[in-house]
Parts: sequence; structure tokens; C-alpha cells
Amino acid sequence: MKLSRASVYAFYGLAHIAAQPERRYVPLSEIHERYGVPEKHLAKIFQVLVKAGILESARGVNGGFALAKAPNQISPLDVVRALEGPIDESGCLLLQEKCESHGVCRINAVWRRAQHAMLVVLRQSTLADMVEDPKRPLRPPLVGLGVTRRDR
Repeated sequence: MKLSRASVYAFYGLAHIAAQPERRYVPLSEIHERYGVPEKHLAKIFQVLVKAGILESARGVNGGFALAKAPNQISPLDVVRALEGPIDESGCLLLQEKCESHGVCRINAVWRRAQHAMLVVLRQSTLADMVEDPKRPLRPPLVGLGVTRRDR
């Protein structure tokens, strides 16, 4: 599974929000300043997460985004499914199309086991596991995504 840029941005934003005091609404500008994620793109991503019940939003001076549930109640798989859609657990992972071999292809069977293991980890992990340690700030690898970040 390859995550889209939207999912990568979402995880940096969600980890930042999850590290805040409960019910603090975080403005997009704060996430942009911290990680260099484009605000307009993040706004669209976060609206999808609001509709999925992962985030809630508030307008106004103290507005922004907050988690709709506790960080330990939101799995990375919830986020991926909200942004990427359902994960196809059938067909050929190598060719990215429907498989006519139906269990005959041993190559695809290995990739299926790997995908299953990854889905188990994503299902059992939570945003609480992704909250950054203040002693080791999170620095996203956004260089390869065409985003520049101001060094502080």
C-alpha cells in the first residue's frame, strides 16, 4: 500500500493535534508553521476527516481542528480508509488489478500476507502511538513531496 500525499499530510497534522491538550482547537496555520504542510491542501484533507468523524472543526478566533475522539480511539487504518477509500484485499497486489488465478499465484500470496500484517498493525495502533515526544520533535520528510519548510 502506498499512501497518498494527502494521507501523509493528515498524519503529521493529526499527530500534532493529538499532542495538544484535550479539546484545544488547532489552527491550520500552526500546523503549517510547524511542518510546512500547505494550509489550503490540509483544509481539504481535514474536512474529509471531519465528515468521517475523526476531527471536529470550529470557526472563529479560537477556531481550528480538534480530535472528535480520544487519540487512543482512532486507528491509522481509520484515517487511511477515510482518505484513501476501502482497501482492496482481493486481486493482484503486484499488477494492481483483478486476479484470475484465484489462489494459484504463490507470488501474490506472499504480498497478501505482507499486506495483512500491515493492516493488523494499522488496525491495532492508534494516534496516541504517534504523538511526538517533546524531547524529540517530529520532522517530516517532506522534501521528496515537493514541499519546502522554513528552518527555525
